[in-house]
Amino acid sequence: MLAASSLAILAGGQAQAQQVAGAGEIARDDQATAAEPEIVVTGSRIATGTPVGATATVLGRQDIVASGAVTIDRVIRELPQVFDLGVSENSRAQSGGSGNIVYGNTINLRGIGPYATLVLIDGHRVVNNSRSVDPSVLPTLGVERVEVVANGASAIYGSDAVAGVVNLIPRRRLDGVEAFARYNTATQGGWDEWAAGAAFGTVFEGGQLMVAYEHVERSRLSGDDRDYFTSDQRRFGGNDYRVTNCAPGTLFIGNTSYALPAQYTPANAGAITPGTSNLCEGNPGQDLIPQQKYDSVNATASLAVTDGLELKVDGFYSRREFDRIPNAIGSRLTVPQTNAFFVRPPGFTGTSYNLGYSFINDAPLDTSSGFAESWQVSPSVEVSLPYQWSLDALISYGETRDYSGSTRGVDNAALNAALASSNPATAFDPYGLGRTQQGVLDNIFDQVFLAPTNGKLLFMEAGISGPLFTLPGGEVKLALGYERQDFEVALGNGRGAATNPIVFREFGRTVDSGYAELLVPLFGPDNATGGIRSLDLTAAVRHDKYSDAGNTTNPQFGIDWEPIEDVKLRASYGTSFRAPTIPEIYGNSNALFGQQYQNPAGGAPLLGYTLAGPNLDLGPETATTWSVGADVDPTDSLRLSVTYFSVEYENQVIGLLSNLGLLAQEAQYAGTPVIFRGQAARDRVAAALAAGLPVLNQPIPGGDINNVNLFVDGRGLNLGRSVTRGIDFNASWSTELGPDDRVGLNLSGTYLTEYSVAVAPEADLVSQLNVIFQPLRFRGRFVATWDHGPFTFRTLATHVGGYTNNQIQPSQQVEAFTPVDLTLTWRVRESYARVPGGLELTAEVRNLFDDDPPFVNIAPSGNGSGGYDATAANPIGRQVAISARVSF
Repeated sequence: MLAASSLAILAGGQAQAQQVAGAGEIARDDQATAAEPEIVVTGSRIATGTPVGATATVLGRQDIVASGAVTIDRVIRELPQVFDLGVSENSRAQSGGSGNIVYGNTINLRGIGPYATLVLIDGHRVVNNSRSVDPSVLPTLGVERVEVVANGASAIYGSDAVAGVVNLIPRRRLDGVEAFARYNTATQGGWDEWAAGAAFGTVFEGGQLMVAYEHVERSRLSGDDRDYFTSDQRRFGGNDYRVTNCAPGTLFIGNTSYALPAQYTPANAGAITPGTSNLCEGNPGQDLIPQQKYDSVNATASLAVTDGLELKVDGFYSRREFDRIPNAIGSRLTVPQTNAFFVRPPGFTGTSYNLGYSFINDAPLDTSSGFAESWQVSPSVEVSLPYQWSLDALISYGETRDYSGSTRGVDNAALNAALASSNPATAFDPYGLGRTQQGVLDNIFDQVFLAPTNGKLLFMEAGISGPLFTLPGGEVKLALGYERQDFEVALGNGRGAATNPIVFREFGRTVDSGYAELLVPLFGPDNATGGIRSLDLTAAVRHDKYSDAGNTTNPQFGIDWEPIEDVKLRASYGTSFRAPTIPEIYGNSNALFGQQYQNPAGGAPLLGYTLAGPNLDLGPETATTWSVGADVDPTDSLRLSVTYFSVEYENQVIGLLSNLGLLAQEAQYAGTPVIFRGQAARDRVAAALAAGLPVLNQPIPGGDINNVNLFVDGRGLNLGRSVTRGIDFNASWSTELGPDDRVGLNLSGTYLTEYSVAVAPEADLVSQLNVIFQPLRFRGRFVATWDHGPFTFRTLATHVGGYTNNQIQPSQQVEAFTPVDLTLTWRVRESYARVPGGLELTAEVRNLFDDDPPFVNIAPSGNGSGGYDATAANPIGRQVAISARVSF
């Protein structure tokens, strides 16, 4: 892969973020960029420049600006190592997605899991909803750089750092004012976005102050605006997934179906034909991307009180509001002969029949809306001690409030009462004549579902570091420290009538941790010898004591070896763990959810009922991680890096509540208490009903338990183990073409060689590599940048390799997808010296060729995807954006 990367570079390839030293794009000195080199500390408690045994990808200030992304999560998601699986605003169908009640985003390195990547701010933990951290809590203007270490780091940082660490470094070197405004719109229509922000910073003798604020608004993208998001996919070469829950509906007598006319009355009771059905869209009106509005502000300050004492503080406030339109509710109703509008087909002698029906014409869609609000303040002190030692201490406090609610759900008891009513004033009309009184409709569609989460985090840390003694290879350094986390969370549920109170369940978690890290330079400039220019060893260990998840101790070892100049070989080994989140243990809610599951045999989705609730026996996940790699700088303008990694994950928590493609893996779950059919499914649903659990989303047809044929245990379960192995590569090249001409190229990617999963502890590992909704074999990106006088031209190509859609039989091979983005930036002052300050005007075209996502033969889902794969492709299409940025 290293040789292939070299050839690609020489042939004209390019990528984005450099490994370690600075930005991957061409850097220019300005008010926002300091001249001194960055010191990367992520992945180590000892400031060595890079973590020994691993590598860091750094998105510098210029990378953040050049990306054009208006939220930090989108900047990071451009990296090939980041997979859009699980916690995402546009897809909630994978493990962890059901907990994403506010449609946020997080970072999922290499697809290992949305909770397996630790997100930090300036090296310390961030308050969150006890699920995951959304990097967009910081405005883009307030971030100096992003450091990504895709390597297990629990020995350094504790829980969650299984796949790696993302560290957001806030700005402390801005000296002046920077502001921007940006507007972006889709040429296919149906979506647009605008953003504006400003940052102020001052650097003075012994200190600095910086404040940044941004506002972002994105409109919703409706599935009705994209023709491939359809239940009838036959024109694309797919299946017909249309459903019979329509308006007008489909009448069922036994197993025989009858399509009803637009208005069914006693006068045309015989105008129905056996074996016919009304077929319609299963998800009309549903949003693919919700409407979002962001307000975020962050600030930093530092002051050198004396030569040996420096005070620092960083803080942020963020509020993100969302509004999402779901699909229309459909159900199979039981219509008794007592109904005031009952129509008896000729020859029918029964007392009731079933009717597949959609409420799309009876009530507005049950829109969900809410917000994610958080703030945190983190003061710290750095003290210089004798003998070049230093003491760092930090105390951080933050709070978060998440809220998601909907107010027009179906009251099943009221619906069944209205269906049984013989009074036209109180009866429900399922025949299309609109005779149901508004008061009756208001009574049926009055169910409230509220899901607030409140959290508080008190984080304290104290650590010392410094040299122990000197070897011929350099100073032996040691870091020791203690951390304390006090986390409180309140999970709320409000359901039923609007007057019902919200009931909160309150939980607490404390974590006491101690860590040590040792750096031993065996060879260095003073004792270099043939074949060993330098050789550094590092060892770290951390012990964590959880109040509710037990104790764990994790070691980590690393080695850096430079056999010759500009060639570094490295390796690392360690163990990691992840404590289950409080919602995973105690459940976001305690209910049965009626859901439509993708049918592997094709045709309409299958109705199943999924249990959500607590699992008090849930235990922590553990992992063993190792990697080997090389960094080579053959010339001043060429840098190559390659890493082979392995992550063996045990006791994984699998949450299947929102996995609507689960039936494609049903054979793998044989023998596990997860998927049940027939009478076994009815027994489990009956037990849940007997325990008083409500049925949400889609009611049991006719309220009859005999109409249940599928049950899924969607609670968090310690079932899984997985093995992920692959190669990360990065190659950067730049050259001067003239006094005002510079070209930069970068090529980076992640190539997985193995992703195998066992869904039960004793089950065999089964390859899930390159399968839909699982990590894909290859993701890559190519960036070419040309600085020509006052203009910068940037081309970005993002490649997602083809993969297998096993949600249907026979399986489908999904095509690769490579959208191309173009950006032109004009630095106006370089053309007109009289223009005050630094003014930049930028024009962007994303998805230049307006390529639709590759067609994927799956039914539209309430949790994302349908005719396309929301985890691998963007449904927006071509976007055109203009922006202005000014600094002075």
